[in-house]
Amino acid sequence: MAQRRSADAEDADSRPLWFISPAGEEHRRPALTREHVVAEALTVIGTDGVDALSMRALATRLGVVPGALYRHVRNKEQLRDLVLDGVLAEVDCEVDHRLAWTERVKLLAHRLRTVLENHPGIAGLLKIRDPLGPHSLALAEAFLAPLHTAGLPDRETGLAFSLVYDYILGFALSGLNSVNEQRVQDTETRNQLHTFLLSLPADRFPTLVAVGEHVWLNNRDERFAAGLDTLLAGLETTACAGAVAAGNRSADQDRAATQTHPATPGRPKMLPGSGRPTR
Repeated sequence: MAQRRSADAEDADSRPLWFISPAGEEHRRPALTREHVVAEALTVIGTDGVDALSMRALATRLGVVPGALYRHVRNKEQLRDLVLDGVLAEVDCEVDHRLAWTERVKLLAHRLRTVLENHPGIAGLLKIRDPLGPHSLALAEAFLAPLHTAGLPDRETGLAFSLVYDYILGFALSGLNSVNEQRVQDTETRNQLHTFLLSLPADRFPTLVAVGEHVWLNNRDERFAAGLDTLLAGLETTACAGAVAAGNRSADQDRAATQTHPATPGRPKMLPGSGRPTR
């Protein structure tokens, strides 16, 4: 009996003398979802760059084991595509179809640039990955529609889309935090740069001395608009030239048809392509 009481006393001494309440709702980890995974991946890219995104690092940030991520995405490539498509979902693709085709393209271009500059690192990723997700496809459709309306042939419409899209991505790549942009945004640094350009040997760099201070300016919005206007003006000229060429071909075909099938004697000669007799 004495031994049993001693054993019971030892058990009592070994029990924790603390009351631990069940964890409340505020201490429970929120359920992991695909949306949560994609949002955190976007944060990593924006903060540390595309190269910092790995499944292991992302799992650590989310407080889960790497295997938990694979219940929501197949691999890192799919994760990147989901991030890209999610960002492109922020671009408003609705435009007034009564506007001229050039104005519709301009609106879309400015909207896309704004979204890309709000998410550092995404423009660079888009240059090497084309996700072809629902929002990526919607954006492509929005750009292609006005370009096709301009009268460009199918192949030239595709080339025009690539030209405009690559211009926007390339511009967004030199983001507000790039060395070049910071150099012209800071007034003191910009003035020092202009002084340096003016000091260059005029016999070797006559044009830089003359106009260099007009090249390195804090005019990012103006530069984007000017480049876009130049691209669209060229496409508009191409579309007009194509329309004129098509009209000339039609006229040539009408003349050739008239020469091949001359009017029958005694019947009135018909105006080419009109179906009406000449007078």
